[in-house]
Amino acid sequence: MKGFKIILTILFLMGCILPGVAQKPSRELRYYPEGEDIVCVNGENRYTRALYGTHTPFRLETSDRPVFACWDKQKNYHFQFIVRVGNTTKKLDVTDYCEARYRGGRRTYLLQDASWGSQATLQIVALASQFEDGAVWQFTAKNFEEPLQITLITSPVRKTKMERNGDLGKEPRSSFEASDVALDSVSCTVFSKSSTSRRRNRRLLYRTQRDAEQTAYFFYHHEGCKIEVALTDKAKAQMIREEKALDQLTSIISFQTPDAFINTLAPNLVAAADGLWDGETWQHGCIGWRTPLAGWRGGYVADVLGWNDRAVSHFDAYANSQVTDIPAVEKHPTQDTASHLARAVERWGTPMYSNGYICRVPNNNHKMHHYDMNLNYIDELLTHFEYDADTVYMRKMWPVLQRHLAWEKLNFDPDGDHLYDAYCCIWASDALYYNSGAVTHSSAYNYRGNALAARIAQILGEDAVPYQREAEAIHRAMCERLYDASENHWVEFQDFMGKKRLHKSAALWSIYTPIDCGVDYKDYENTKYVDTQIPHIPIAYIIPEKYRGKIFIDWTPHTLSTTNWMPYDWSTNNVAHEEVANMALAYFQAGRRQEGFELLKSDLLDEMYLGQSPGNFGQISYYDEAVSEAYRDFGDNIGITARAVVNGLFGVQPNALAGTCTIQPGWPEEWDSLSFKSPYLSYKFRREGDKEVFEIHQHFKQPLKMQIQGKVHGVGYCVEGNRDSVQIIEISDEEKHRFAHIQSPATSAVIASSINYGTVPPAVSHRPFRMIDLSTLYNSNIDDIFKNKYLSPRSPYTTLEIPVQGIGQWCIPHRTAAIEDEGFRSSLVSDAAALKDSKTIGLGVFQAKLDDQTVDFMSAKEGKNIIYTSLWDNYPDSVEIPLTGKASCAWLLLAGSTNNMQSRIDNGEIVVTYKDGTTDILPLRNPDNWCPIEQDYFIDDYAFKVETPRPYRVHLGSGLVSRHLTDALQLHQSPQFNGANPYIPDGAAEILSMPLKSDKKLKSITIKTLSNDVVIGLISLTLQ
Repeated sequence: MKGFKIILTILFLMGCILPGVAQKPSRELRYYPEGEDIVCVNGENRYTRALYGTHTPFRLETSDRPVFACWDKQKNYHFQFIVRVGNTTKKLDVTDYCEARYRGGRRTYLLQDASWGSQATLQIVALASQFEDGAVWQFTAKNFEEPLQITLITSPVRKTKMERNGDLGKEPRSSFEASDVALDSVSCTVFSKSSTSRRRNRRLLYRTQRDAEQTAYFFYHHEGCKIEVALTDKAKAQMIREEKALDQLTSIISFQTPDAFINTLAPNLVAAADGLWDGETWQHGCIGWRTPLAGWRGGYVADVLGWNDRAVSHFDAYANSQVTDIPAVEKHPTQDTASHLARAVERWGTPMYSNGYICRVPNNNHKMHHYDMNLNYIDELLTHFEYDADTVYMRKMWPVLQRHLAWEKLNFDPDGDHLYDAYCCIWASDALYYNSGAVTHSSAYNYRGNALAARIAQILGEDAVPYQREAEAIHRAMCERLYDASENHWVEFQDFMGKKRLHKSAALWSIYTPIDCGVDYKDYENTKYVDTQIPHIPIAYIIPEKYRGKIFIDWTPHTLSTTNWMPYDWSTNNVAHEEVANMALAYFQAGRRQEGFELLKSDLLDEMYLGQSPGNFGQISYYDEAVSEAYRDFGDNIGITARAVVNGLFGVQPNALAGTCTIQPGWPEEWDSLSFKSPYLSYKFRREGDKEVFEIHQHFKQPLKMQIQGKVHGVGYCVEGNRDSVQIIEISDEEKHRFAHIQSPATSAVIASSINYGTVPPAVSHRPFRMIDLSTLYNSNIDDIFKNKYLSPRSPYTTLEIPVQGIGQWCIPHRTAAIEDEGFRSSLVSDAAALKDSKTIGLGVFQAKLDDQTVDFMSAKEGKNIIYTSLWDNYPDSVEIPLTGKASCAWLLLAGSTNNMQSRIDNGEIVVTYKDGTTDILPLRNPDNWCPIEQDYFIDDYAFKVETPRPYRVHLGSGLVSRHLTDALQLHQSPQFNGANPYIPDGAAEILSMPLKSDKKLKSITIKTLSNDVVIGLISLTLQ
């Protein structure tokens, strides 16, 4: 530690301060849309666009130039094509010109090279086989003056074991390059003059007598690693069979619009969704998360795309995974001591692991895991019934729904207040814990579950009353307790423990989930909260000269972070494509067409055109500070983007349980025409003057009553059609306005803060400092903070909560931080004059050198040296310190804990009481002026923005004082440095200044904790 202190001193004296965080650089557009194709010219990305074929882990990795690899976890190979023309040999990934296209599981290339002649072109089609694990390549040569010899060299890839199945952002693309050892090579020659054919060793040279035949086919059979090459009609027929199968698959849904970015979506969406299927269930992701999953949002895709058989297969497989023979014999709480009480113990017979619980693995109801996948699975099942209200299937699944709702009630509304806790039940689940609180998103899911269960019960002749009553009670409780009427939006949650406060800084999921679940309470106003309170991140782009005139970006693209919470912890403040797409859907649902359209298109631009993988439905955006661009064709994003496009942009909203299907236009008002086709509904839209015309063809199993619905400034209108299979509905602008009187609903208030958070010191004053001796009130050592066990009070119910050590979260229950204040103690000086009024032995003075003044603080060299307060029973929730005299400012040296679940809320407060009974209050608010002892906040201008100047921090390991400890300690250079979590070795305190009324006599100062889970501590107090 002493050596570390010396190094810090040297760095400080040298002024080694690193620059602040810069905005991520602009990216050059790699791709542009053309028809249904996503195109690039002379691209550079390698092994970034995967092609899927057979619902197995096998995939063909393609590149912006024709170089390939395949992957299935066991046998991974590299494919290099080489062309010889005359005496010139050229690898096909380095030709002078390469136009690459991606469309719905197909990669095509157009190549030219000076060495081939000015008119010669080589066209390539690459596919993953639809009939076996393997690949097919078609080569078509035109205008070559000499024979063209094509050689395919197969090699093992450079790296056999890869992170996350070799996915983007987790495994370097170079891992797919060829190893040094070639396994095989196969060649054929295509040309227009007759010649002979011959075979030599493993190199095959095919020559043809037919001048018209200029197409060659290469077939890779993964089983046995076998390569075939042919120029025959049989090979051509095989290629036609492959392309026909792919076209039939990807054409199940199609649409034509005036927008080039939208027109590429249909085949690419279907191809990605097909890659998500394993033959029985939906996967978590096509590549990096390829494992079956009951929950999250991938399961929506089946009904949206019209795959009824796949929907039923998935729902059946996980219905078989619902526990039916294990009653809850234990009572709440059943927390896991091995996980430091952060989560439920995995033991059968507890409320969590009992009848109704849906297990992780399909067709296995005795294999537990730690998520509540029930909520999403059931919501997707209910969505299925909205597409197909098959009473036979509904009756089969009715017990599944009953058991689920009873299980949710038992576990997450045990106090019966009709508001539900959330137990890792959505994609953003890691580090998300509510400590038995009343949570908006989970309550909304349970509202919809009960409301639709009531409707299904009516159809089946079951008792609907209990479900209808619960739905009504949830709705009433949500509106009364979870809606912030002063700012017009849903809150994140209300505390169950402690002071039962509202956490008003809502995440995206707390806005879009109630809208999607039909809570139908001020949807328009809720979306305005996102406009003003959720960070908007500009998507910066450069259009290269080669694409000028081929791509037009006529809007201001931006993306969203999921929250503004700090400090960062995975899944609680990210830029995730699936979250952005879900919010776009919510804009559409709330009638904000332009906002939904621009956000959806911005997200597509970010992931599919600026990103490394054309047509990618990725998980994490380039703009995510902690992860950046990562994962391809992620199940959550595929499912919710399908909904954002079909249910949102094209507005197709079946409700077979009510016998209706709504079309709610989400496209821009200026569009004059479009067409949409799916297996269950097709329509054409056109505008004729001031009239909109919908020509509709429906194909539902049970005909639904069609209706056109819309919203004008959040106020709805509806024009009804009928149940005919073919019908035309017309609506005029005058009719729309007659149905909906245009008005502007209230918007979320943006309240400018005028609070002094104590991070800006007062002007330098000549008033003397008066250090207050706190030694008789000290109740702990600073470094005890994460050594303690915080055991009470804790929720009496099973929940997710902070671990016993007061740091960490349910995914990382053993996380801790070594807080060591030896350096700070050793920096205390013995100043007899300054300490003359203190009767305590062993105190010293810490001289805090701020920018323009030095402030003295008194502290203990040995023993207890802090007054900790907390809502935990370990410490008092507040401590009052008597004061005398007058002062203009109180200087406070503080230290304590906070976390992402206590962000954007006052964690504690300092209350100064005057003799006349009046008070001044300094709130301690994360992140404005209350910092976690173990780390520095990562700050940027977007997702991690803080309006207030940073407080001075005091490094406990050395006594160094700085507003920017990350830079001052050069934490960037640490091997353990995580950009979004600058952990501080030994920890850090902070200095705040509190203006006082200098004309009033002081009575006391009180340090008080307001938030659950945290500890607020006062080390030293100096009056001036």
